[in-house]
Amino acid sequence: MKKIIFFIEKSNELKYLAPILSFFKKKKLKIQICFINRPEINNDFKKYLKPEKVKGNLIKKIKIKKFIDEIQFHNFCIHESKNISFIFSLHFLSKERFKISKKFLQSITKKWCVIGHGMDSFIQFKNEDTYLDYKVNFFFSSNFFLKEGKKYIQKFTKNKNIFDKKNVKTYLVGNTMFSKEIFFKKKKKKRKLIYLPFPFLRDRYGKNKNFAFQAAYSGQFINFFTFSRNSQNKGFYFSIYSQIKHYILNKIEIFKYFYLINSYYNIHNELNVVKSIRKFCDQNNFEFIVKPRLKFPYMNKINKYADKVIFDNESLQYPSLFQKELSNTDLVIGSLSSSVYEVAMFKIPYINIEIPKIAFGSNSNKFLHNYEKNLYYNFDKVVFNFKISDFINKFKNEKYKKFNLNKKKSDFYLKKFCGLSKNSQEIGKKIFGILKLGTNEN
Repeated sequence: MKKIIFFIEKSNELKYLAPILSFFKKKKLKIQICFINRPEINNDFKKYLKPEKVKGNLIKKIKIKKFIDEIQFHNFCIHESKNISFIFSLHFLSKERFKISKKFLQSITKKWCVIGHGMDSFIQFKNEDTYLDYKVNFFFSSNFFLKEGKKYIQKFTKNKNIFDKKNVKTYLVGNTMFSKEIFFKKKKKKRKLIYLPFPFLRDRYGKNKNFAFQAAYSGQFINFFTFSRNSQNKGFYFSIYSQIKHYILNKIEIFKYFYLINSYYNIHNELNVVKSIRKFCDQNNFEFIVKPRLKFPYMNKINKYADKVIFDNESLQYPSLFQKELSNTDLVIGSLSSSVYEVAMFKIPYINIEIPKIAFGSNSNKFLHNYEKNLYYNFDKVVFNFKISDFINKFKNEKYKKFNLNKKKSDFYLKKFCGLSKNSQEIGKKIFGILKLGTNEN
């Protein structure tokens, strides 16, 4: 029997692959998880996502193979070509990620399978050379986002990419995170609200760009020393340096653009968002849970207002720690987060805090965050969109029943944006059938 490779760059990539891997495992297919030990991740703010840290019942008894570099993986694919039926990855091949040669491309053509992960699947084309001569299977979520992705390519990608080769075979299979084994609600003792803090990162929207909104809205409350020590495991003196650097740069940025962001600095900021959530929770008898991501610093004052703060290195998958929490949660609040789709798949109402255009330094980032009505961040009775000022002033006085989910509209949202319907087949089963994995050849 030929083997099927699941290639991961980071531990949390497994959440998009896990439902497929789970189904293949049940079918007793020969499976191997592979990754390249990239030294640059050791100094990256995402280093906690190292692929070797992935864990969970799903990967028990599955062989995991580590490659010391791109050359070793390149040679493995060539030498093992006859023994490999398909290779699943979240990424298209590119010269930046892999060692490319004619033999390598011949060894993986028709075998390379890209699992879509939202608009990030298309953002790859902006910064990487994917214009390579091989045939690839692309499994994507929905027709809506496929069209949006192609618009993004046309508007913001200068170089040719793999789609220009006409060698991409696209299949719409639904959001690959979804599995009926994971996405179901459990009974709970008390109503719960999860808040996803603002993802503060100076270079998030391009280096040398104005980050004044971030500085005023969230940065003024952030202690980089604590973040550097606790989340990034940096040394004492480096952490002091990080805090001093953050303090100076943040103050300079606020001073330079104060005429633009003074309302966010003084009133319409994240601290007052959190205070509004605390009052809402007290009034409606909700437990207030905060789940920051380890790659982003968050304000320490959250500890004062939240009932619980959950830290997650995202090594556990299927279910992830976040998915476990969602299974008995009633309401989720966030901004700039792709978690909106996970929340929707759990049939939980989501409140989106609209981030103003001043936060985005480029048209490509504005394109990715669209708050128009009946789109993914603003959908009646499913995703409730608030401007920051409205949220601070009004949310604290709302009754939770105002945010009840409408089933019919929720089903429409899932169909349009996640490619899922009530009778959708399991994603793994769909792909198993498309690739004809039950035949002798594979």
